[in-house]
Amino acid sequence: MSAYFIISYDIVDFDMFQNYPPRVWDLLQEHGGELLVSDTEALQIEGERNMMHAIIRFPSQEQALACFNSDAYQNEIKQFRHGSTTNSQVVLARGFDPLTD
Repeated sequence: MSAYFIISYDIVDFDMFQNYPPRVWDLLQEHGGELLVSDTEALQIEGERNMMHAIIRFPSQEQALACFNSDAYQNEIKQFRHGSTTNSQVVLARGFDPLTD
């Protein structure tokens, strides 16, 4: 069953952040991830709005966690997001299949 990273954060260091997208893009491709949403102009309906919102789909929860827990992400790529953003939230949600759920 598909799994989705739902991510939001505020970018505070745009120069450092520029290192993040190309590196994470390559890693997503290696793990079967598909970027569905990347939006800095999302419409706020309720609650507080962060600057960036992203949704990434993986074929399975295992593949999503393998990507997040990979040495490349944990030891190299994550530092660019953590060093350039604040108010970060990352949620992993399982997809819904009306035929089996």
